[in-house]
Amino acid sequence: MLRRFLKRIQNFWKESVTKWTNRPRTRKGWIDLYISYLKRIPERQYWPIFIILSLYFVVPVSEITVTLGAILYFKFEKRIRPVIERLTSKLPDWLRYGGSIIFFLVMIDDTLFYGALIALAFWSSKQIEKSDVSDQE
Repeated sequence: MLRRFLKRIQNFWKESVTKWTNRPRTRKGWIDLYISYLKRIPERQYWPIFIILSLYFVVPVSEITVTLGAILYFKFEKRIRPVIERLTSKLPDWLRYGGSIIFFLVMIDDTLFYGALIALAFWSSKQIEKSDVSDQE
């Protein structure tokens, strides 16, 4: 069983290395690759991804807990999302939005990282809009 597992890892590694030989060589190529990956992410998952990235800097032993939580969230999103919506719908709007803002402000431990992350998000959305317009033409 261990041999089969190791063989699968070796095959995966060989396939991934051979597929990556045609990687982009220019900055424009890297940006196009980045935009093509971003287009695959549904918009409803932008906020959960941002929260998950934020939790990596806050939760102790976050490499394990946050990664498992993220995997479980995206694996069982259809079951978890309605429960979260039911729980948060009972809260008043001022607490829901105010709590989100306070959570964001309290959890910032590296302002430059968050500034860069937010700037990257705005830049990425602008790039996706540009590529959508050019795709339609």
